[in-house]
Amino acid sequence: MNHLDNKMKFGLFFLNSVAPWKTDAEELRDGLEQIKVADQLGFDTAWIAEHNARKYGVVSSTAVYMAAAAAQTTHIKIGSAVTRLPLHHPLQVAEDMALVDVISDGRLYVGVGKGYDAYEFEAYSEDFDQRHDKYLESLDILTTALQNEKVSYSGNFYNIQDIPVYPRTVQKPSPPIFVMVSQNDSSIINAAKQGHSFVLGGITHEDTMHKISLYRKTALESGLSKEFVDETISRSGKLIFCYVAETDLQAVEEYKRGLLWYMSERDNRPVFGIIDRERNINYDDFLKSENTIIGSPETVTKGLQRYREETGLTNIILWMNIGGQPQNQVLKSMRLFSEQVLPHFNSSVKVNG
Repeated sequence: MNHLDNKMKFGLFFLNSVAPWKTDAEELRDGLEQIKVADQLGFDTAWIAEHNARKYGVVSSTAVYMAAAAAQTTHIKIGSAVTRLPLHHPLQVAEDMALVDVISDGRLYVGVGKGYDAYEFEAYSEDFDQRHDKYLESLDILTTALQNEKVSYSGNFYNIQDIPVYPRTVQKPSPPIFVMVSQNDSSIINAAKQGHSFVLGGITHEDTMHKISLYRKTALESGLSKEFVDETISRSGKLIFCYVAETDLQAVEEYKRGLLWYMSERDNRPVFGIIDRERNINYDDFLKSENTIIGSPETVTKGLQRYREETGLTNIILWMNIGGQPQNQVLKSMRLFSEQVLPHFNSSVKVNG
């Protein structure tokens, strides 16, 4: 028997993949319905991905889709996971995000990244090799623009002189900024120095604990207060594959089709820490991954309890709709999670195991 004394928060991740059995419109509308239902079911966050020129992710602007989601919800926080800063002018990102913050009445989380797909940069005639330097410059401008009414900046890519930024955000001094973190430690170090929260990708439990410890150490050494660091970490999250059905076998079978299509559509496997590029995806290996929790409500509850005990994380982002899962299955999984899993983590309750 174990007690879960700290309330956990659970979000949902939306990549909006157009599988062969769906149209673009169906997938996008299904995603918005899922966010609306998630708001009613008590999920904490909805995270929207951004891609272009790829059918595995057809939301080309996080801000547009987030605005639509914000307008139909009242409680759930809406986050970008992520807005690829090198592909946008940072002032426009700040203006668009501020607009979403107003539409949502202060429920915006701004997730940023540099992008990892050279083909997507080529489609926009952007230099893929410059993305790191351009990302750092853009993040400085975005941070300044969200916090201040005017921006001045002189850099290698942007020269901005005393430009007003409207609208002003509801959240003060600005909406929280989140940095996507994967294997490299440099991203978590930079996030800690700047006081940004983070979202962890497909890394091991051991690396997860390492990065959280490194973040805390770096942030405190940078002069940030313990209270501020605790707050940024409590907001931060980790992406995992999760799906709930009535039985373990049913969950495994229902999740399989979308997962295998998604993994075959592009060589995404190494990005999420599932399997090496050189091997074909093995579904049984996927199910054994540290980042996979799929099964009945009881199995998922125990898996999440174990995950929290091993990593210390209290904020988990669930990827239920991978590869354009059928809408009735996704909504069923969400409801089962809300009704039979979430109550175990909302207060101190005993979980058999």
